[in-house]
Amino acid sequence: MNYDKIFENFLDQVQKEGTYATREELAEATKKMLEIIKANKDATPEELVEAVIKDNVKFLEEMRNTYPVPGYTVGMKVGNINVKLYGGYMDETSRQMSENALFDIASVTKLYTQIIAYNLIKEGCFSYQDKIKDLDSRFTQVGDLTVGDVLTFTTEFKTNGRLSDKQTISEAKDCLYNMNVVATGKYNYNDMGMMLMKEVMEKVTGKSYETLLKEYITDKLSLKNTHLVLPSSKIEYLTGTPNAQYGMVNDPSALSVGGYSGHAGIKVTSDDLISLGEGFLTGTIFPKENQKDAYTPGITINPEGGKVNRGIMGNTYTSHEKGLAITYVDKLSPIQSFVSQGSTRTQITVGPDAISTILLNPSSMGIERAKEEEAKINLARQEKGQAPLSLVKEFTFERNGNKVKYQLIDARQMAPDSKTMEPIITMNAITSLRLRFLNEVIKEYDHNYQKEININYHK
Repeated sequence: MNYDKIFENFLDQVQKEGTYATREELAEATKKMLEIIKANKDATPEELVEAVIKDNVKFLEEMRNTYPVPGYTVGMKVGNINVKLYGGYMDETSRQMSENALFDIASVTKLYTQIIAYNLIKEGCFSYQDKIKDLDSRFTQVGDLTVGDVLTFTTEFKTNGRLSDKQTISEAKDCLYNMNVVATGKYNYNDMGMMLMKEVMEKVTGKSYETLLKEYITDKLSLKNTHLVLPSSKIEYLTGTPNAQYGMVNDPSALSVGGYSGHAGIKVTSDDLISLGEGFLTGTIFPKENQKDAYTPGITINPEGGKVNRGIMGNTYTSHEKGLAITYVDKLSPIQSFVSQGSTRTQITVGPDAISTILLNPSSMGIERAKEEEAKINLARQEKGQAPLSLVKEFTFERNGNKVKYQLIDARQMAPDSKTMEPIITMNAITSLRLRFLNEVIKEYDHNYQKEININYHK
């Protein structure tokens, strides 16, 4: 078999599909798979996959032992090849990371809300042009705000105080319903729009958000480990939140309205998140004609403002020629790729030839460790003349006449994305390329090869 010819044809195909990486960068990233194949001509596909993921596992372990990240699950689906790498611990108690760990995915929840909304638009329940006040009269202060304004994240909202400061669910909901629109027409990433969208969708359909999630996503994909309300039997599998023992997430706004909303609250396994991406691409859960809204840049954002290049959908990151300097999509990924990311250090990358997940759990490091990390950060800030940050908080809510307390660990600075997420994003992009090439070699060897290659690697 002429592996070099297959390799050159593969590079041609990747370039034809579209990527911001040069041919030299693509070749450099992929050549290790070629070398492994040439050196192990009698190896099984499973053995070849295991050989190429060793670097991934090594980095994940080094990262876990350097930063306050108890454990991880990283998944990749490339053609017939499924890889899941998981290791470390569920939390500070040193419980081993479970193969079926459920992660608090924070703002990745917004992607689920968008999927439901796009389905309702296709079914004629409402349109991009419909005004929110005409769909849901409870929102009294939003003026001529439209569904399109909300879904594209081009609206700045203002509430009368923080939702997390409200004691009861009804108080928090009233605060949400009476929020004001400050401005529209300029990109503004926030949680309030998707919280509003969840309420509007419930009002228009007469169905709960949980029912809509089931009808448009989980039932269609036969997902068994995607939850808004966590069954008591699965609480032990929840990680990525200091409130795991209660089955609750790390987001105070979601907690203020009962535990979840349209912006946060979903708990999911890596396998189910991979299935979500696959269902998106196949059109099973998302209209194919609208998929471009996820990977096509929307309103231009000042590139000096950090990670930008958001999609038309508003909550997705899209490809950019500057790669991770501008966005969370690596240059090696196809241009038609997008990312949805959560503050709990969680992410799904969806591309035409590969889907990958990154699920870290720094918000399960434990409160005492989190306070130590907060103190280190604030000491460094003090030396620079900067104000201290409050990264560890406690919230008290009234539920059925009882006071309940939840905690927040904002671990984004404790586990900086440049040292944790970004290297994994790049490694996933490189490994996905390598596995795509392996798939091409396998197909050349056996044109009818249909076997699923499943590698679960537990460290």
